[in-house]
Amino acid sequence: MFVEVTGFPETNLFVDPENITYTALGLAKGVGQTFFSWDTPLAFKERIEQGRMGDLAEIMPRWQPWVPPKQDQAFQQGGMLVFEGDKVLFSHKDPSTSAHADLEEVKRVALSS
Repeated sequence: MFVEVTGFPETNLFVDPENITYTALGLAKGVGQTFFSWDTPLAFKERIEQGRMGDLAEIMPRWQPWVPPKQDQAFQQGGMLVFEGDKVLFSHKDPSTSAHADLEEVKRVALSS
């Protein structure tokens, strides 16, 4: 569904339906961290103040409900990692909903390697 909606190349998409990678990386998970963490409203506030709500406004008309393979995956936070071989150049673990890595910083790190 993600590939069809976004046009993201399927060959570049890593799928982890068993959450093995998420668990190994120690990424945040749970209702508390997804909806009731102080990081969530602070992340939205920062996005608004920095004028970074455009991406959310752009995707909402295309948003579709999705039921993950495992119920608890609905409350899984993600992260952003940049590797060069087996060396980690950048790592950000989303502490809560909307508390994502700064994409400009990620691009800077990725493109400078």
